[in-house]
Amino acid sequence: MPSPSATPVAYDFRRPNKFTREHVRALQIAHETFARQFTTVLSTTLRTVSHVQARGIGQLTYDEYIRDVANPTYLAILSLPPLAGAAIFHLPLPVVLTAVDRLLGGPGTGPSVNRALTEIEQSLVRDLLGRVLRELAYAFESLTALEPTVIHQESNPQFAQIGSPSDMVIVFVYDLRIGSQAGEATLCIPFSALQPVLDEVMGNSLLAGRIEADAGSVRDALAGRMGSAPVTVSVSFPPVALALADIIDLRPGDVLPLDHRIDAPLEVSVGGVPRFAARPGRRGKRLACVITSVAEKETS
Repeated sequence: MPSPSATPVAYDFRRPNKFTREHVRALQIAHETFARQFTTVLSTTLRTVSHVQARGIGQLTYDEYIRDVANPTYLAILSLPPLAGAAIFHLPLPVVLTAVDRLLGGPGTGPSVNRALTEIEQSLVRDLLGRVLRELAYAFESLTALEPTVIHQESNPQFAQIGSPSDMVIVFVYDLRIGSQAGEATLCIPFSALQPVLDEVMGNSLLAGRIEADAGSVRDALAGRMGSAPVTVSVSFPPVALALADIIDLRPGDVLPLDHRIDAPLEVSVGGVPRFAARPGRRGKRLACVITSVAEKETS
């Protein structure tokens, strides 16, 4: 029996959920990076306080997205090679006119008018978007190498058709402010265009998990093999210094003083690396040593 507190959630078959957790994480990074870079471009180009805040990412049908866009407005139709198809970058008209006023040397506080942009205004905005789209390419570098360009500018949403009404689109929403003028900007990309990139991101994530698992088994196997590998262990007295003339005069039967105290430890080396200290001794008829301490590891 289901829990009494469980409430059913309506499922719209016209809007199937195509996002996975890996998709959302990858897109969120690009979303927030673009907002920061967008802020920098507006502030440095318009020479006024500007701010872009990444609000969220959603899935809509194209009809749901475009029917809520005001008319007139500002829509830049984008090409995003190597992604297929086109995308829409929507900027609220009052904010765009404020930006145009700043670009022409004005204070950006003129009266708000509800009209489409003139050709001169579109040219100014297109140049500004050229800088913004370079930051969009930078933000999406972790997903794919984009080369975004503006292929058309439109003021009427009904003339900006990048897909059929039922096509699923991914909408990036930004809170945009230039001076005292604020509004909502959106970037709309068809899901079919982003799907190959998102699938590749998910595939790389799964591959990374397999590589990590394989690395763990390799480490275990390597540790097992190394445990049975033979190494040379030697016990030695500390070296003594002799003059070259004394060495030349050495003959069989000569005795070399080692200057080693009886109670001083010997050095035990493993593969030529000092690892232990020991006392000399005997086991039966064989010489032996007793490990007394472990040498400290050198720190670089």
